[in-house]
Amino acid sequence: MSDAAMSWPDGVTYNSDGYMYTGAAQLPLTSALQADGVAKNKAPYLVYRFKPRAVGAPGF
Repeated sequence: MSDAAMSWPDGVTYNSDGYMYTGAAQLPLTSALQADGVAKNKAPYLVYRFKPRAVGAPGF
């Protein structure tokens, strides 16, 4: 899976619906990681859902 908006996938989890979920945290855009100290992160804050190639265990 690839998407330019998915700059920092975080908290990947597998659900009983057969999909995996992860958020795009925008961590590199926070003020602590900007040279000028100004946050560049902004809405929308995205959650991605996708079918993995292999079956997983819910909650992991």
